[in-house]
Amino acid sequence: MFNFNNNKKDNDLPQLDLDELFQRLEHLERKCRRMEARIAELEEKNADSELKNMDSEAKNVDSERNFDSETTTVESVGIHIEETPHSTLLTPHSSLHTPHSTLHESHSTEILYLAAPTPDGTFSQASAMEQIGKSIYQLTTADGQNGTFILLDTPDAIATAMISVSQFVKPACKISGNTAIQPRHIITEEEGAASREGTGWKITRKAVVRFE
Repeated sequence: MFNFNNNKKDNDLPQLDLDELFQRLEHLERKCRRMEARIAELEEKNADSELKNMDSEAKNVDSERNFDSETTTVESVGIHIEETPHSTLLTPHSSLHTPHSTLHESHSTEILYLAAPTPDGTFSQASAMEQIGKSIYQLTTADGQNGTFILLDTPDAIATAMISVSQFVKPACKISGNTAIQPRHIITEEEGAASREGTGWKITRKAVVRFE
């Protein structure tokens, strides 16, 4: 009798344990399903959030590009305006500091190339272009009546001048340095002055040159 009852209890216990396990499994399965549903919901929200962020970034990039394009357009227009002749003439600085007389003077500046002077100190031959073997001096004039001159420091001009220093140089220049040597350079230390006289230029002040 004792053994029979013990066998019955042994058979009942496993059934209770199985029921409890099944209940726990069902509970876990429901919990897993809720978690999966929650995860799916979160993933969907995260995807929507990423799409919104991407759209926002794309809009920001487009707005920055549009701003840069507008800025570049404004800057290019500003440069174009500054370069137009009318705006340059109408700017306050140009009207206050650039008189029309100065503009006319800069345009009327003339450069002439002169041959050797006459013994009495007159340049009788002038040319707008340098003549190799003939041009020794360069004269600059702003009004066509008065000008300043230098002795050209070029190999051709030096060679021509040294043919006869007394005839080609001394009538127009005061010489400092050794005149007995063949100079490699002739430096004009002080410009000479001349005024127009007929078709030539009369020397009013000799230049000061140095042989080197």
